[in-house]
Amino acid sequence: MKFRRYSDNSFSAATSSPEETFSLGETLGENICPGLLLLLKGTLGMGKTKFTQGIGAALGAFGVKSPTFVIMREYDVGAPFLHVDLYRIDDEAEIESLGIEEYLEEGFAAAVEWAEKWKNPPDECRIDVEFAGNGENRLLTFTLRGEEARGTFEALAENIEKGSQTEEF
Repeated sequence: MKFRRYSDNSFSAATSSPEETFSLGETLGENICPGLLLLLKGTLGMGKTKFTQGIGAALGAFGVKSPTFVIMREYDVGAPFLHVDLYRIDDEAEIESLGIEEYLEEGFAAAVEWAEKWKNPPDECRIDVEFAGNGENRLLTFTLRGEEARGTFEALAENIEKGSQTEEF
């Protein structure tokens, strides 16, 4: 895995296999904080669900599945976890009616796939993750949006950097 820091609020990690993408999710899951909103953005097949499965595994939720058809799945594990997939939703009012913000207030961490559809997500405790790539190579760019997520963001960056190469990618 390769790592590059851009600023105090942004870094990227390059993965070259689904296993590395899963592992990156596990690393985030090990440092997750209650109320954290992860907005996962990227096209079909970029590894958003694989990444989320890694988060779930770190929290003790094994067998995390894409909630494409059910929209949301709750996992009552060490840190309560919500997995949301907005792929089938196009209406902002319908997104708001899901009550994601209420889950966050109750201490759930939430990973939201197809998050680019959510026009007004909260910023207080949020990290955006942009997925790009081709084949099995992925570039995940993490951007801190809310200072309450700073501890998770910095722990993730530090753990990735420790085990990675910092060369150009």
